[in-house]
Amino acid sequence: MSVNLLTYSNLNRFTEQILHFSSTRQGGVSSDEYASLNLGNFSDESRENIIQNRQLLCADLGIPLNRLIGAHQVHGTNVKLVDDSLLKMDENRRKASLEGFDALICNTPDICITTTTADCVPILLFDPVTRSIAAIHSGWRSTLNNIVGCTIEAMKDNFGVNPANLIAAVGPCISGAVYEVGGELESQFHINGFDTHQFFSQKNDDKFLFDIRLAVQKQLEAVGVNNIEVSPHCTFSEPDLFFSARRQGSHSGRMLSGICLKK
Repeated sequence: MSVNLLTYSNLNRFTEQILHFSSTRQGGVSSDEYASLNLGNFSDESRENIIQNRQLLCADLGIPLNRLIGAHQVHGTNVKLVDDSLLKMDENRRKASLEGFDALICNTPDICITTTTADCVPILLFDPVTRSIAAIHSGWRSTLNNIVGCTIEAMKDNFGVNPANLIAAVGPCISGAVYEVGGELESQFHINGFDTHQFFSQKNDDKFLFDIRLAVQKQLEAVGVNNIEVSPHCTFSEPDLFFSARRQGSHSGRMLSGICLKK
């Protein structure tokens, strides 16, 4: 089985300038709960299988493995600028420098920045004017604290990005039809100023269904991003295609979404 990758039609219009993808769970060497394309460096599986899966991905993309860059995500809002200096670090220093970030931004060609997910929302951004990119991981905590807005502010500061020029892809994640959360979470979003009636529907006395991808889409729109493609896929409801931490528990694999500027 070959590696099965998804792409986005709005980003596909720029194939001469970028490559991009969201992985599925299909086409790797892992087995059992991790079958088969587990790409999560921090998942509880053999390091050998993860490296081999990443090699298969990079072969499909046509990039060297050391150009596939991802952070250790912590459900925060910190944004990391990735450039050539990172590639010159030894493995331990590079790992340390990527600790604690949930968004990466870059304007250096031939570096594929990635975000790791298994129900949370992956977001890819491309500005064809400044030739800059971002990869964002937005779980509920990062959505609550608007990592999308934080990332775009960082792109403004570092690259001079105008949000109206950004092309955005919101990747596969858990859908509002099945993402069950408690009332305390709905309350936190209400306190933070969210129109919770738009994003939460009450299931019973103390449970709600949360449309996290709609919340992320509205955050993009709120800062002036107009060109947004939202994947219809639900990671929880499509077990043949995707890993899901909510469905599988602690032994879930991970998908990657990534974007890379071409020279």
